Amino acid sequence: MELRQLQYFVAIAEELSFRRAANRLHLSHPSLSQQIANLESELGMKLFKRSSRQIELTEAGRVFLSGIRQALRSIRRAAAQAQEVAKGERGRLVIGNIGLLTQRFLPGALAAFRARYPLVEVTVSHMNSHAQADALSDGLIMLGIGYLDDGVDEDTRQLLATELLLRSPFGIIYSAHRRFPNHHTPVLTDFRNDRFLAFASEVSPIHANLIHELCQEIAGFEPHVEAIANSKEDIVSMVTAGRGVWLAPAIAVTSHPQGINFQLLETAKRRFEVFVIWNKQVELPAAAQQFVKVLKEFTNSENDENQERVVKPRPAPELKSKNKS
Repeated sequence: MELRQLQYFVAIAEELSFRRAANRLHLSHPSLSQQIANLESELGMKLFKRSSRQIELTEAGRVFLSGIRQALRSIRRAAAQAQEVAKGERGRLVIGNIGLLTQRFLPGALAAFRARYPLVEVTVSHMNSHAQADALSDGLIMLGIGYLDDGVDEDTRQLLATELLLRSPFGIIYSAHRRFPNHHTPVLTDFRNDRFLAFASEVSPIHANLIHELCQEIAGFEPHVEAIANSKEDIVSMVTAGRGVWLAPAIAVTSHPQGINFQLLETAKRRFEVFVIWNKQVELPAAAQQFVKVLKEFTNSENDENQERVVKPRPAPELKSKNKS
C-alpha cells in the first residue's frame, strides 16, 4: 500500500468520478483505475460500487475513507512539524552554562529566542567548565557556554568545537571603606597585601590559578588566595564584610551593593574569553544553530559596550583634614 494510492482513493471518493479525479490528479483515467484496482486487491475488498452512470463508496470504503483522511492529516501535520524542526523553528534545546559569566547576556538572548521561536523547548543548566565538557561529549547537552580550561582531558577536548562569544576585561571588587594614598584610582599593586577570595575548585576549577597568573603578570606579586566561595553572593558578602577582595572578569560583575566598589584593571591587556561550545562529532540541531545566532547578537553588543556597561566604581569618601587651630 503506497501513500499515493491512498491519496488517489480520497480524490475519487470526493469527486465520485474517475474522470474528474484523474483530471484533478493529472493522471490518465486507465492509470488511476489500475492504481485503485491494485489497492482493492491488496486490501481484499471493494472500495467502490461501479455502474455505467456513477460510482459510490461501499460501506467498507466509507469506513476506510474516514480513517485514511485522519491518517493523511497526521502525515501532513508530521511533515510540517519536521520541516519546522529542520528550520530550527520547533524542537528542543539543552544548554549548559557557567551562570556567573552569562548573567549579562543570556537572559536577554533566551527571551529574544523565545519570542522568535516559541515552539522550541529550551532547558538551561548551570555547570562548571569540566561538567559542560563531559555533558557535551556524553550528549547530555547540545551547547555549552563558558570555556575549556587545561583541566579538560585531551580526548574530550578533541571532540569539542568552540566559537568565541566575547572578550571581557578584568576588574577588582573591594570594600568602599578602603583608602588609597593621595586618593588615587586604585591599581592592582595596591592590593598586594590583601586576601584574594576565589571560588572553590568544584565551582570554578580555574579561578584561583587565574588570580595568581594575573597578579604576577600585571603587578609582579604573588597573591594570598583563599579558594573558599561557592557562589558570587558568598564572595560579595565577604568583600562587604572586609574579608578580602575579588579579582574577576568584568562580565561577572553585573551589580554590587552599597559598601563595595568595582575598579577595572585598565592596564591589563589580557582578556577573559567566553565561548559557545558543542560536540563537533554530532550534527548541531537547527534550533541550536538559530540560538547561537541570537546569542551572538547579544554578546556582540556586550563586546561593543563592555567598558561603558561595567559597573562604575563609587569614589571612596575623602578623608577630611583637621582644621588648624
